[in-house]
Amino acid sequence: MTKGKLEGKVAIVTGASSGIGKAIARRYADEGASVVVCSRNIDACIKVRDEIQKKNQQSFAVRCDVRIEKEVVDLFANTIAKYGGIDIVVASAGISGGNKKVEDYTLEQWNNVLETNLTGVFLTLREAFKRMKERGGHIIVISSQAGVEGYSGKGAYCASKFGARGISHVLSEEGRPFNINVSSLCPGTVETPILAASNTKVKHPMSVDAVADAAVFLASLGGNSLIRDILLERMNLN
Repeated sequence: MTKGKLEGKVAIVTGASSGIGKAIARRYADEGASVVVCSRNIDACIKVRDEIQKKNQQSFAVRCDVRIEKEVVDLFANTIAKYGGIDIVVASAGISGGNKKVEDYTLEQWNNVLETNLTGVFLTLREAFKRMKERGGHIIVISSQAGVEGYSGKGAYCASKFGARGISHVLSEEGRPFNINVSSLCPGTVETPILAASNTKVKHPMSVDAVADAAVFLASLGGNSLIRDILLERMNLN
């Protein structure tokens, strides 16, 4: 039997109850990793875990709100208690923040997006880095094409995704002495529940599986190499 690209690895995927995070968790399990499925929605996480375990793959589900420091710390502690270490962390938890001009945001609406998409990434990466310094590994931040260029009506989302991409660049430098490889993955429009809920009409959005393919590539990258960003754009199909 052919071994998967991530055989024997332990991976944490935040925001893994749906969308991109769910697709990555399932693909990592297919590639042989033991996958920790986590998000605020524990019932949905359990469903993803059960799907993985039905294929005789290793997984467990944890409720974790990445905005809450203690829950993030407990997530990593519980993973190490169960598996002995961590090799891959994917920071995928995020929200869209709706569609409004910068002048129309309330401070509460602005903070809501930044707390999940940026502070949540910071807390996840900080804890990942502390836990991975001894053995190295891969950290992947799910940013966005909106973390590379700005879009009208997406001020908070763009700010959060630019910030997440920026902190991944900083941590990639700080991680070099410890063999920690940090990358940001920046997809364009992807067919997710968030896109469906927004009622935005997009021709031929990318599939979540395309993003998962890139996440597997980054997590299996070997040798003395580093990829800071992968930008995935939709092909212009008629």
